[in-house]
Amino acid sequence: MHRITLLLSSLLIAALLFSACAAPAAAPADESAAPNSGDKAKVTVFVGMGTGTDPDQIQAQEDLAARFNSSHDDIEMEFLIVPVEEAGERFLAMMSGGNPPQLVGPNGVSTVAQFFDSWADVAPLIEAEGFDDSDFYGPAVELNQYPDKTVGLPLGLFPSFTFYNKDMFDAAGLDYPTHDFADTSWNLDRLRELAMELTLDANGNNATSPDFDPENIVQWGWDDAWTDARGFLTRFGAPNVGRPATEDYRTAVANSEEWVYGLDWLNKAVWEDHFVPDASVQEARDAAGIDPFGSNQVAMFNSHTWFMSEGLVDLPFAYDFAPAPYNQQGKRIARIHADTFTIPKNASNQEAAWAALKWLTAPEQIVDVCLIYGCIPARRSVADEFQQRLAEKYPDADLSVVFNSIDYLDNPNHESFVPEWGRVNDLLNNNFSAVYLGPVDAQAVLDQTNQELQQIFDDYWAKQ
Repeated sequence: MHRITLLLSSLLIAALLFSACAAPAAAPADESAAPNSGDKAKVTVFVGMGTGTDPDQIQAQEDLAARFNSSHDDIEMEFLIVPVEEAGERFLAMMSGGNPPQLVGPNGVSTVAQFFDSWADVAPLIEAEGFDDSDFYGPAVELNQYPDKTVGLPLGLFPSFTFYNKDMFDAAGLDYPTHDFADTSWNLDRLRELAMELTLDANGNNATSPDFDPENIVQWGWDDAWTDARGFLTRFGAPNVGRPATEDYRTAVANSEEWVYGLDWLNKAVWEDHFVPDASVQEARDAAGIDPFGSNQVAMFNSHTWFMSEGLVDLPFAYDFAPAPYNQQGKRIARIHADTFTIPKNASNQEAAWAALKWLTAPEQIVDVCLIYGCIPARRSVADEFQQRLAEKYPDADLSVVFNSIDYLDNPNHESFVPEWGRVNDLLNNNFSAVYLGPVDAQAVLDQTNQELQQIFDDYWAKQ
């Protein structure tokens, strides 16, 4: 996973959804999701909306299907792997062709939101058998629950926290950020202080020095560039947290006091305190294929567990993890990504799909499934086992930070559903990104954004 981008542009999604409502077309032969295979109910698992398409993952998923099939006489599971860039279009083609897969995943919250109307409600299945979800992390269960339906069972979580470069702290003679989640002194103010002391110009002056040269920075104190507008602003604790709308989705709230504070905080961090890189630095890194932390130019980087497997490889410095800091309200909100499998609402064999979904997320399998996809299992009962597996790969890191961060996830989530999800996020991201190009008036930017969002919501509800 790299810098967060939309799976499909809002215009492409709109076009695909329109075509999905048109006359059915025959699905390509290799996308068959036939109801049955002999006397067995067939469960085709559509993979491509997120992770799962790398060669080693493909083989691991085939092995997983073989395990399932060897233990089920009445159901046959198979994985259909689709390239990420084609997945959205091909999924909607299968839906419109009347031949949808039985499961789709692993899906992040954003994918669930983009195709929200496509998913079945699994709440009746949960209630019919009295399914016990008490072993799942409570907030992870809530991420799958919407006012009108429950879209799946929790599979994996990708909590966020602070990755920090120990060598940079040592060189500056600074103490590392605390790992104690109860230590409220680790807040945005303290982060700013440390980040400024860790920001250096070409002459070795830090950002607190009167001799500091902001035109020749070679090291920055903090970075959170690999997220979007909602992902950045969720930490500041607005009443709707990471959702730019009220609970009924009718009123835009992007100019909340907390989001204005957050955008202004970032504006000052980039253009006054200079501890966050601007757009020119980010673009140069991207062009060189370098991530913020691995560049060895950033002392603290806020990201998720998915960054570990791709970013903590052969680093030339020592690192560790610290919690996300407390915000200006004295609260800690650590945004999270989460994966699930969803059942298309017009899929055949939905009871078999439900059985497969339960199997994939059961304690006996969930560790192996999450090792394939790089997520933290959403079940508490396997935390020790999974932490032992992680410790073999990251022996010097404080993994308790990873697991404890789950309890501070953002809800409503920063990727969660809103009407016209693609258009809303395009608008927010376009307006928000101006802060990296030059100083902005946070109130003016978000007032204008809110006005435009309200028009999107009004247009949407007028058509319902």
